[in-house]
Amino acid sequence: MDFAGSTVVHSVGAWCALAGIMVVGPRLGRFDPETGVARLIPGHNLNNVALGGFILWLGWFGFNAGSTLQADSSLGKIALNTHLAACAGAVGTFLAQTLTRKPVLLTHTINGSLGGLVAITAGCATMAPTYAVITGLVGGVLVIIGSYLLELLQLDDAVGAIPVHGFAGVWGTLAAGFFMEGDLFNLQQLGVQALGCAVAFLWAFPTAFIAYWLLEKLIGLRASNLDQQRGMDYSEHAERGYPEFDRLPLHKPLAG
Repeated sequence: MDFAGSTVVHSVGAWCALAGIMVVGPRLGRFDPETGVARLIPGHNLNNVALGGFILWLGWFGFNAGSTLQADSSLGKIALNTHLAACAGAVGTFLAQTLTRKPVLLTHTINGSLGGLVAITAGCATMAPTYAVITGLVGGVLVIIGSYLLELLQLDDAVGAIPVHGFAGVWGTLAAGFFMEGDLFNLQQLGVQALGCAVAFLWAFPTAFIAYWLLEKLIGLRASNLDQQRGMDYSEHAERGYPEFDRLPLHKPLAG
């Protein structure tokens, strides 16, 4: 039971992303070469991060409610569960960051709301609103845990796609079976849900890994160190996308 695709849409994409970052490797300077400690490579515009998060949040009403393929009274419940889970996801990341005495970051909080949305996608039509809140809250917490786990493993997920879509997607699929209205805590249904998650992973991850590995060997995927330092706007298009971040030239002209 995966109403709008917590697994078949979101976690499948996350496992493909996991394969991609394993083959491509981390960005230059993302992890300290001696200690392995993660270094932050921040985005350039937090306003756009927030705007993008809210655009996705709005679009999710169509994504989940539209999966009914008809206009009936079920749309209200689906939209309510979607909204509650998104709010709870943001709260979950706030609590996780606060309890671990980490700064409450906007980027993590936005990702937490998306984690809540991903988690509720499987059970938005078959879950009571109270359980939608629980599902979203746990999804938000998993986004923080997943982000820290990837850093410990030195896997460079630039936008948090794997915790948001993978970890929260699997949790949401399990929650859809566990919190199904009218048949709560059915362990047999939970087993079916877990089997579905496992099958999706065992298909998507190896297939994507092989595809990325072949592309890396045949044509290459990672930009060179020099291109990463210059910035891909300059390397690919000979222009500066963000001139305010320019540094001294990394290469000098040959002496006359």
